[in-house]
Amino acid sequence: MRFCIQHNKMFRSISILICLVLNMSIHSQTNPTCEKIYDNPDSLAKYKTGKKSLAQYVNDKIIPILGDCIKQKMEFVNSMTIKFTIDLNGKVVAVDYLKPVLTDYCKGKLNAELLKMDGWHPGKVAETKVCSIYIYPINCIKWQ
Repeated sequence: MRFCIQHNKMFRSISILICLVLNMSIHSQTNPTCEKIYDNPDSLAKYKTGKKSLAQYVNDKIIPILGDCIKQKMEFVNSMTIKFTIDLNGKVVAVDYLKPVLTDYCKGKLNAELLKMDGWHPGKVAETKVCSIYIYPINCIKWQ
């Protein structure tokens, strides 16, 4: 009888330990978090080869979404400012729209596209990759 009680306590302790370890591994982050986000790193984050690549991406992917937003009763947009947060691996981890005020529908469509952008090179401080902000103004949007 005594053996069964000790065995049961040991089994319960091992079960709790296994649950804790599994819970930690499931909820631990695989990507490093941005503990500090630099507004003005020594070198800015860069999309692919630079501003020309980013302008092409906006023209190909973002302008059509804005056109759809206008059809959904949003006001006409002729300029906007996008604030990207780029992590130290070059992944877009957050997007804010500084202007204009967008509908939830439009924000959702833009976020779905912008948060999956590949090709960013992270900003650097003292030659070390860092999380940083990249503000991109889009002016004189031409509608066809």
